[in-house]
Amino acid sequence: MSKTVWKSAAAWPLILLLAACQPKASEEASEAGMMDQKVQVDLVAAPPGGNTAPDAGIVVPQLAYDYSYTLVAKADGVETLVKHHQTVCDLAGPAACQLISTRSSNGKDSSQVFKDLELRVSPAWLKTWQASLESDVKKAGGRISEHSVESEDLSLQIVDTEARLKNKEALRDRLAEIVRSRPGKISELVEAETQLAQTQADIDAARSALLVMRKRVATVHLTIRYQSEALAASRGTFAPLGDAVTGIIGNIVWALAGLITVLSFLLPLGLFGWGVFWLVRKLWKGRKKKAPVVPAPDSDLTS
Repeated sequence: MSKTVWKSAAAWPLILLLAACQPKASEEASEAGMMDQKVQVDLVAAPPGGNTAPDAGIVVPQLAYDYSYTLVAKADGVETLVKHHQTVCDLAGPAACQLISTRSSNGKDSSQVFKDLELRVSPAWLKTWQASLESDVKKAGGRISEHSVESEDLSLQIVDTEARLKNKEALRDRLAEIVRSRPGKISELVEAETQLAQTQADIDAARSALLVMRKRVATVHLTIRYQSEALAASRGTFAPLGDAVTGIIGNIVWALAGLITVLSFLLPLGLFGWGVFWLVRKLWKGRKKKAPVVPAPDSDLTS
């Protein structure tokens, strides 16, 4: 019995030591867990590239992008590409791709074709289209001639429009309260209602402008230009000589036309000059015939 009590008494210091260390260990574990959560939050909040997250007062740039592509292929390849891109856009639906306009024209050579597609697309649709563009162009026997990307920062316009919209809405609410709670003269009531209607019109215009700018930021303006290379392929080292030989008939015609034009001016002048010369010559001959004959003096009378 005494032995058991002694063992229990000897174990008490160890138990007290463990009890004292346990809260500290739990606190350290809790602090470690909080540090892990903080690191995870920092990793999630940090943007790609290692830059720190922007402050709450900094406005993220609102950029409207314009993409432009120029595709060169044969005449039949151009038609294939145009039809394919129109089909892909139609299948995507208006939420992902909208056709704004189409243009078509021919060059001096009837085999040369120029076509334009102007689209308003979503960024996701644009990435999918770009991923398959090179293969589609190669299948049509063409190539990507030009590619450009331009952007316009609409941040200031959006912020200004939002501020004006808030001010106009506050003014509308005050005018509406005046019309409801302060009935006065009919002229004053009409003036207040007129200002209220004008303010509401300004609000609608600001909302429309803001909607258009936000749509430009949320989507991408895409212009695809298609060009036939039939004329460019037919040009070679001796192309200028062929053009000169082909233009011989045209040069001869132009020379004859110029000669006829010159004769059209010289012929009337020549006829007029010849007529004047003939008239002067005739008058001169008639004057010589009518000149009086002076008789010679008599030799006898003289002697």
